[in-house]
Amino acid sequence: MSLRNWLLLSIVGYLGSSLSISAQAARLQVAVASNFIGPLEQLAAGFKQHSGHDLIISSGSTGQLFAQIKQGAPYDVYMAADSLRPQLLIDQGLASKLHVYARGQLLLLVNQQADFNCHSALNSAQLKYLAIANPDLAPYGLAAKQFLQNHQLWEPLAERMVMGENVSQAMHMVVSKNATAGLVARSLLANHQLTADQCQRLIALDDYQPINQAMVLLNGSKQADVYDEFLRYLNSEPALAVLHNNGYLVDLES
Repeated sequence: MSLRNWLLLSIVGYLGSSLSISAQAARLQVAVASNFIGPLEQLAAGFKQHSGHDLIISSGSTGQLFAQIKQGAPYDVYMAADSLRPQLLIDQGLASKLHVYARGQLLLLVNQQADFNCHSALNSAQLKYLAIANPDLAPYGLAAKQFLQNHQLWEPLAERMVMGENVSQAMHMVVSKNATAGLVARSLLANHQLTADQCQRLIALDDYQPINQAMVLLNGSKQADVYDEFLRYLNSEPALAVLHNNGYLVDLES
């Protein structure tokens, strides 16, 4: 075989291989709860390297995204911060293949003052504003409400409570010091460097109902095979390490 013919065959083979890879690559449209956007961006990079597929990420509160899906938003996957709404979509014939991918944890973040810290802030008259996510829209807001009710603090703190549409907004209120303290997702503290006047306290798991974060494949999606591949990737050691490093509990059954 001449050098010229060998080169031509090599180029054709390379182009054919490239076209095959491109044809197999897909884009998975993922609607994700705001607490999980950081970890999902990390997972998306690993999944891309592993499979060639792209995750196209949209975020918001679990309740907002649920409403969008009910109105026909063209997502493939819904990654909620609870299991209630994904199950509702299945019950209503709008989704399938529910999978619990992580359990969230609630954490108290406090901008300390001279007369209180993370152990005394919620009982201090000097607590000006307490930030939480809206309990009607965000599972972390509901967990915060349950915790406060369990400690008879919901009504006493009602007039000092400020609510974000999602837990990321509640976190921003505390970090910007527009709120004195906040009940937020532990995952949001994974990459937050505490300042000298801040403290954090993990809330006991038995103080609120489990925040089992579940995902489903939406029935309008044509990417069921890619969804299945993403589920397998979520159970891989690199993916589980991402979840653990971002403050989630991961030893769960689906």
